[in-house]
Amino acid sequence: MSKEKYNILVISSEFNENIVNNLYVGVKKCFEDKKVLADIKEIKVPGAFELPYMAKQALDNNSKNIDCIITLGCVIKGETAHFEFISSACANALAQLTLQSKVPIMFGVITAYNKSQALDRSKINFDNKDNLNIGYNVTNAAIKTLITLKEI
Repeated sequence: MSKEKYNILVISSEFNENIVNNLYVGVKKCFEDKKVLADIKEIKVPGAFELPYMAKQALDNNSKNIDCIITLGCVIKGETAHFEFISSACANALAQLTLQSKVPIMFGVITAYNKSQALDRSKINFDNKDNLNIGYNVTNAAIKTLITLKEI
């Protein structure tokens, strides 16, 4: 697709690590499938709530060397309202941050009502055309965004 090499920062949550690791596999697979060269650096944070903070720190300290930030996480509804607070705070903070930034920040956070939904959205069976891997899908959106940015 593109001959340019992009510097990609992936910020991954350690919470629900097995699911988030599959999303990271999706990120790498998408760059490979689309034949887009990317220097991918991954950093980890404890949970989804910390994703916006770390994205802001990365932008404040190193924005000239980052073409795109991809955030990966997984929040699964439990028995309390915690799910709503974390999901909303994370999504809203990342949305606000991306509007203030010159670097696109992609939202690759699964917000699922149960573990089965989260697992479905993190499968690494990429031969299945119905695969819902959020890491792959958000990376596809990132690639399209980066290409569009070059055109405007």
